[in-house]
Amino acid sequence: MDNEILETIEEKVQEAIGSALEDKMDDLIDEIADEMEGRFEGIIDDAVSDSIIEYFSEGIEEFLSSHQLALKDGTTLQMRQKTRVMSPDKKKVLICYGGMKVNGTSLLIQTRISCWQDIWTYETEEEAIEALQKVNAAIEQGLSLIEL
Repeated sequence: MDNEILETIEEKVQEAIGSALEDKMDDLIDEIADEMEGRFEGIIDDAVSDSIIEYFSEGIEEFLSSHQLALKDGTTLQMRQKTRVMSPDKKKVLICYGGMKVNGTSLLIQTRISCWQDIWTYETEEEAIEALQKVNAAIEQGLSLIEL
């Protein structure tokens, strides 16, 4: 065979491989786009749903915090005061929505229905647990502010 025929065969093989690769890449890009679209839809749906629930819950809570409800049996319902938690360095005060948790050496405070904020990172997990217990005791006592 002569060189021209070999070069022609090589060109045709390269064109076929290039075309096959382009087709495969197009298919992969379409699959990735479809997957990302599904994930984004899920993330957006969750975020919107959480926000709506949070806004309604906080609105109801705000209304109830400024009003007392009297039941037919004479019982009066009133919202509990939320305890504010001050960090050890006195640079941060968070309103405790009702939850606290220790994550490693950090004490996290629930500041909204679906929002947790780090109030302080301690040297050890035991210190973080002690702080959690201190805040919990303050909440049970009905204190309006606890300084860590």
